Amino acid sequence: MSDYQDLRDELTPDDKPLDDWSGKNRDEIDTGKIFGLAAGERMMLSIILFLTVTVLSIALLLATNSVALP
Repeated sequence: MSDYQDLRDELTPDDKPLDDWSGKNRDEIDTGKIFGLAAGERMMLSIILFLTVTVLSIALLLATNSVALP
C-alpha cells in the first residue's frame, strides 16, 4: 500500500467509505452563470458587440453612399 492510502484509511471512518458519496455532481450545481459567463463579463460582451455592430453599420452606410458626411 502507498502512504497516501494509509493516510486515507486513518482519516476516514470505517462505516462510510468515500465511494458512497451522494452529493451533487459538478454539472448539477447552479452557479448563476449563463453561457459560462458572469454578469460583468456578459455586460462587457454586449457592449463590445453593440459597438462593433454600430461601427460596421456606419461603415456600410458610408460605403454605399446612403449617407453623406456634411
